[in-house]
Amino acid sequence: MKKLLVSILFIASLLAILVLVLSCSRKSFPLGEDNAIKVAADSTIWKELEPALRQIFEKEEETPQPEKVFKIARGDVDNIKRFKNIIFLSTLDAQDPISSSINSSLTDESRRRVEAGSIIFVKKEEWAKNQIIMFLVANDLPSLVAKVNELQSDIFFQFDDHWNKVHHGILYKSREQFNVEEHLLKTYGWTIRVPLDYKLATQSAKDRFVQFHRPVPLRWLSVFWIEATDPTIITKEWCIAKRNEIGKRFFENELVEEHFKPVITEEIVFLNRPTLKLKGLWKNDEKVAGGPFRTYCFFDEPTARIYFIDMHIFSPNLKKGKLHYLRQMEIIANTFKTNLEISPEQIREKSAK
Repeated sequence: MKKLLVSILFIASLLAILVLVLSCSRKSFPLGEDNAIKVAADSTIWKELEPALRQIFEKEEETPQPEKVFKIARGDVDNIKRFKNIIFLSTLDAQDPISSSINSSLTDESRRRVEAGSIIFVKKEEWAKNQIIMFLVANDLPSLVAKVNELQSDIFFQFDDHWNKVHHGILYKSREQFNVEEHLLKTYGWTIRVPLDYKLATQSAKDRFVQFHRPVPLRWLSVFWIEATDPTIITKEWCIAKRNEIGKRFFENELVEEHFKPVITEEIVFLNRPTLKLKGLWKNDEKVAGGPFRTYCFFDEPTARIYFIDMHIFSPNLKKGKLHYLRQMEIIANTFKTNLEISPEQIREKSAK
């Protein structure tokens, strides 16, 4: 009986230790919106860096209301660890309590790198799930200001790439529609990864058009293609004319709105292909409706096709903002592959995992 009691107490102790370890290692869900960045910095350092940081992160896109890609604000140091996106600003020569606390958290190696000219250090999920933490530290304030201005693209990329990876996980955390993906590849010679809550609404091999739809808010992602051998026909005017053609046939007379806000074009590299990206507004006068759209237009030389991947949204009273959902659809668009890049067997292997 005594041995049994000792065994029970021993097992109970082990369980208690296990629960304690698991509870300590469990990361909480962070606070704040996905695009909100909190900054921990002394007021002097914040005053000098605030304009540059707003320039880096608070780029605006019109949907048609202006929306910021990220929103940045100085945070309360006492609870800043609980937020999703964090920046710590400091200089090694600063004596204020906030900078001293930040500097004391640097490893010897990190300090040596700062002294040698490095300023950016990034950590992920240090205190919460899906969290990104950036340290921007330099020897002195003039050096920090100069380096932050010099490395604007690198600084923005870290947070933008993290946002995309987090939302890629959100889109595909539930079982995706592998059967639809395989069908697209076999039938049309291309595929995209289809999240569970996107419905294949329209498809036509004759018209070379496929459309996906998701409600709340209303979103459409469509792929249209033509056989072609000359990529030089891809111009802003040609793409707008083609999008209007698609809108009239498949979106109940939807047109590109060019008077309220001109269409913006960018020449980018999309999935290793030179691509013309269009950002603008669509309208439907018959339905008194409109909203933002994004279109990728590119020539795929191996298959001798020009593809349009179009995304647009309608939600006039959306409190969260439309840019969030446009960016999610762009993540889906970035999963595009032709039958020369993926096979039905590879899709079936993914579905079996």
